[in-house]
Formats: sequence, C-alpha cells, structure tokens
Amino acid sequence: MAGDKLGHRGKNLPRGFGGRPWLFQTNGRKIKQTCTFFDPVNKSLEERTLPALQGKVCLGCYGEWLLLSDELTRECFFLSIISFSKIYIPPFPESPDFFRANVSITAPPNTTKCIIVLVYSQKTYLQVCSPERKRWNKVPLKYFDHTIGSLRGGSVIHNKRLFVAATLGEILAIDVAPLVTGCVKMTVINKLRVCPVSCSWHTYLVKCTGNLFLILVHSYGLAQAITHVEVQQLEVSCNEMHWKRVQDIGNHAFFLAGSCGRSLPANKAWGMQRNCIYFPENYNEGLRLYKFCLDDQVLDFTLLPESKSGWNAIQWVFPMKKMQTAEEDIFNSSSDISKSEETDSSIIGQEAEIERDTSRRWDELPIELLELLFSRLSLVDCLRFPSVCKKWSKASSFSRKGVIWPWLMHLPNLKFGSCKFFDPFNCKKYTLRSDAVFGACDHLALRFSKDGWVVVTEGNKKIFMLNPFTGQVIKLPPAPTLPFKDYIFDGISFMSDPTSPDFVVYGFVFQICGEFVEISSWRPGEEEWTLHEFSPDIPFYPTSNNPVLFQGEYYCLGRKGELGVFNPELKTWNVLSEPEPIYPNAPWYVSEYCHLLELDGDLISVFRTDELKQPIRVFKLDQSKMVWEKIEDLGKMTLFVDHRNSIAIRSPDTKYANRIYVTRFEGKDVKKGIFYSMEDKSYHPSMQMVTEPVTCVWMEPNLQIHK
Repeated sequence: MAGDKLGHRGKNLPRGFGGRPWLFQTNGRKIKQTCTFFDPVNKSLEERTLPALQGKVCLGCYGEWLLLSDELTRECFFLSIISFSKIYIPPFPESPDFFRANVSITAPPNTTKCIIVLVYSQKTYLQVCSPERKRWNKVPLKYFDHTIGSLRGGSVIHNKRLFVAATLGEILAIDVAPLVTGCVKMTVINKLRVCPVSCSWHTYLVKCTGNLFLILVHSYGLAQAITHVEVQQLEVSCNEMHWKRVQDIGNHAFFLAGSCGRSLPANKAWGMQRNCIYFPENYNEGLRLYKFCLDDQVLDFTLLPESKSGWNAIQWVFPMKKMQTAEEDIFNSSSDISKSEETDSSIIGQEAEIERDTSRRWDELPIELLELLFSRLSLVDCLRFPSVCKKWSKASSFSRKGVIWPWLMHLPNLKFGSCKFFDPFNCKKYTLRSDAVFGACDHLALRFSKDGWVVVTEGNKKIFMLNPFTGQVIKLPPAPTLPFKDYIFDGISFMSDPTSPDFVVYGFVFQICGEFVEISSWRPGEEEWTLHEFSPDIPFYPTSNNPVLFQGEYYCLGRKGELGVFNPELKTWNVLSEPEPIYPNAPWYVSEYCHLLELDGDLISVFRTDELKQPIRVFKLDQSKMVWEKIEDLGKMTLFVDHRNSIAIRSPDTKYANRIYVTRFEGKDVKKGIFYSMEDKSYHPSMQMVTEPVTCVWMEPNLQIHK
C-alpha cells in the first residue's frame, strides 16, 4: 500500500471546514482549477485553489478520505483532506461511464479491509478493486435477467454485503468478499412497496447503527420537482429480507448527494436537526439545499449562492477524525422525541379545551341573534361554537353562512395522531388531533377535496372520505387490483354530497403509455368497485390533477393541454379533437404542473413549473370556438392549487383577488403563504427560503354534520 505526505497544504481550506458536514465539489479540468465549498450552517460559498485537487474529480469519500481521479490520465488515489496524504490505487478502467459510477467503500483506505466497488447505472456488472491489488476486476452479475432490469446506481456496503438498487424496484444484496475474486453470491429482495405518490423516484441506501435504510426521493417531470421523501427500513425475518416504511430515524440526520447517503448523529452545533434528511438538487436557477423533516412531513429548501463553476457532482464531505460515526453511535428511535412547537397557539379538534358557560341565558338566545353572532366569528370560533351548549350544537342550519375560504390541510408524522391546517389569508396555523382518524399504521395521502370532504388513501389499497372538522368518516372498498399498477388511482373525484341519493365516487387509472384507461365507480352500499375499461384510439397522458366535474361530465387535462372526457351516464371515454393542445410538440413527460378547474362556469387550465422565476400561464376554454384562450387577469377570483387539487373562489376581500396560492410558505416560521400575482407576474413573498408540506390538499371547511 503506497502513500506519501503533501505537508500542511490544508491552510487554504475554508475556515471552519472539518468541524461539521460540508458540501464539496471538485471541478476537474473542463471548467476551472478551483474547488467549491458550501457551509450549510452559515450559507456561505467559497472557491479555493488546492493543488492536490486541481484537475481531479471526486467520486466518493470515506470519512476524511476523498477518492479522486484525473480526467485525462485516469490516475486514481485517496486523499486525506486533513493531512493531505495520498494512497494510490490502480487507474480506473477504460470506460466512458466510470466518472458517473456510484462508489461504495468498505473501510478506510489505510487498512487492509478496504475494498472499492463501482456501480454503473444501466449496467449489469460491477468493477471491484482494493489498494493492494494491481488492477480492477470486472464482475458480471450472472443471474441478472429481464425481471430485474439493470442497475439503478444507489449502493451501500452493509454487514459485508453490497446493497444496490435495480431499475424495476428490486434491491440486490451481494456478498462483498467473493467479488474480489470475481465471484457473485446475490440475493434479490422483494420488489419495493412504494407509497402512492408518483412513479418516478431516486434511490438512496443509508446504513445507520446496524440498520439499513432506503430513501426514495419522489419527483415530477423533466425538472425533477421534489414532491415527497419516503423512508423504508430493511427487516430480516426467517432468513427473508423485506422493506418496512418508517417515519423515524431517531436522533440521526441523513445526508444524501449524487447516489450516496450517510448517517450521522444530529448535532445542534452543526445546525442539523434530528430525524431529518438533507440533500442538494440542481436546478436552472441554482442549487437548492433541501431538508425533509420526518416529524412534520415538511420539505424545506434554501436557494444557495450561485457557483461560478455550476453545480455538478456535488457531494457531502465529513472530514472530522473525531466525529462519532453513525455506526458507532447507539441508535434509539424513541429517545428525545418531541412534537414540533406550533406557530400559533390556537388548537382545534377533539383535544381542544374550551371554556363553557352552560347557564340558561345562552340556551335562550333567539336563533336570529345566533345567526348574527355566527356570521361574525372566525372559522376557529365557529368550530368552538357548538361546544357552548346543547342547543348551539344542533344549530347547524346556518353553519355555512360565514365567509369561508380554502385552508391548506396537511399530515405530519402519523405517530402524532393529528393533522394541520394553514389559513392563507390570516397567516395562522392550527392543529386538529384525532388518533382514531390519523393514527394509521401506513402511509396516508390526501387525494381530493370537495365541499369540506377529503378523500384519503392509506397505503396502496385503503380509501376513506373524511370531514376533518366534524370527524365524520365514510369507508370505501379497497381499490381494485390492476395487472400493470401496484399503486392507487391516478385521479379521484365524487359527484354530489355524500348524503345525496346520487352520490358516486369515481377513480381514474391511466396506463403510462396512454393507451389504456380504467374508470372505477362506487356507490354507498356496494361492496366493491365497478370497473369500466377503455382502449381509445388516441393515447392520453394525464396530468396529476384530479378530474373536474363540468356540465355533468368529468374532464381530464392532458400534459399537452388536450382534454379527455368521461360521461358517467353513457359510460363513455373520449379524447376531444378540440381544443387543440396548448403544447402540441411537447413530450408527454413535460415538467409542468398542470391544473384544471371550473371558474364561474368556465373551464380553466393552469400551467406552472417548479422554477421560481418562470411565470404561471392561465387559459380559459372558449366553449363556442372550442379553443384555449390565454387570460392575464382573474378579476375578483382567487385560485388555490396543489399537486392534485384545484379550487377557485370569489375573493372575500379585493386584496386577495387575482392571485394563485400554491402549497409553499416563506422561511422556517411558516407565517406567510406564497402566492403568484397575476398583476405583476411574480411570486410573493421571497422564494429564497421555502417550506412545503408534502402530504397536503386545499380544502374548504364545512361545519355541517350529515346524519
């Protein structure tokens, strides 16, 4: 094992480097000869010249050791970022893909246990080496077949096995020791059971105190807009391995970059929070540093200062010799768990303590006076209103007469047995607690809302409807099983009030190639869904937005701006030849969020991207000409859009009119909702620090109890 000393060349490192995790980037020969360092605590960016790293690309790290390679010579060595010692290994194999390989390292390079494994995306072989060997070994995965696909890239070495993701949802477990001699002993872990959020995700594997975790970062469209982060833990029972979804990683924080992941005990001095996942994502406007909090199920991001060299191949570096690694720390998932403090002290729901005066004078107030009083109450006081006395609890006939606007409902960690609400106009947060409703054992997703009711799915099959303010629940049969999908409906909607005789729920499923449509219907009293299958001549690629009931038919918006229509009476499905698509030449996997909603008797389509400086485009369907017309002004209307649902209302105040509210907030305090102004074509307030709950839906509160 060869090594040499480069002296005290670390003096050019940024101040504070080595005391906490940093984001780090080498720039190779193509851009410039400096390295980029970003301090996530102070939000500072520095470009430094380090001779040992000039012209090199960093492919991975193990503690203080960086694995570097020269782009021209393929020279490869480990470099200690503290002592600047070098340990050489054989040059990388001649492959155009090796700079994009995912690297797994078994031990520090200055030990005899060090083995380096290169995992190539879309390949069916590995490259294996160690500092003591003279060349790399190419190890084909002989048992790879079409049922597994090819390698996805994310990998980690855990308990003497290499775990690596495959493209069709499987995880491979490969014994590391035989790889050095070119042998393969491989186990295929059952296919992932992914939460029904999206069909596109990036895979990371992280080991933490004797456990292995799988992190799925869900994204949407070409821009890879982050929509959700899911964590699963490997469980071994009866010599079988399977994944179990979890919402707690204890007193640790996970750090993801590229295809690599690392766990460290959370340290307040580093500015890192427990039970959180940190990862960077590159966008056109710059690099975003994301933080996903598993307690709140909230996604934050900070837009980092612009780097002159761009942000490519960025990764985390943990160069502290004295840092206690996640493998050495004692994992305790139940310790030091505390609920997040509420921004607003108002608590609503079953646990709310409300002072009551039950004297007869309240009982004897005339109904006209109660109506006048009720019309002047805030929504929270309207919720408390029925608790005053028995007579008031029955006075639901005027519960809709107050001014109501949409609130954003979102679900934090299920262990808290609660949901949260945000009032965008008054900028206040509230919590509603109900273990009976929100204490589920599997992932909950908010899929649709209408008239105060929210359609909720638990896992991949269970479905129920909920009025969160009255606590009423309507259970639906499990979702039908489809041969080409293992997750729930792409779109869902219902007709009429749940107490109406013509109440029907419709679930829409679209094949990924757009050539097959299945629509399921359910009525109260039925034990299962009724299926309607269609194979239209024209492929239809739907958006993530739910169908919209318009003039007795369900309209679905395509990603190019085309319309598909389901007639519930005739049980027919058609893709309309008019209007012509707004983006006829765009691919079906466009990067925009597309929304469809009814606005004052018209169909409105809304197209927005995840880029902060891109305008939102709004179109109205001219029903006489059947063409989309772009509109620049919403007048007195206000729109509320999330990933699946869209609501339009007449604004209760002109200062809220002509706006489009999204599901994001400014800063960490979540006090200001972010909206897009149709007047000046920009977002307000600032989008430099953004918070967004991942499991959320806009809904209009409804205080009426249905019997």
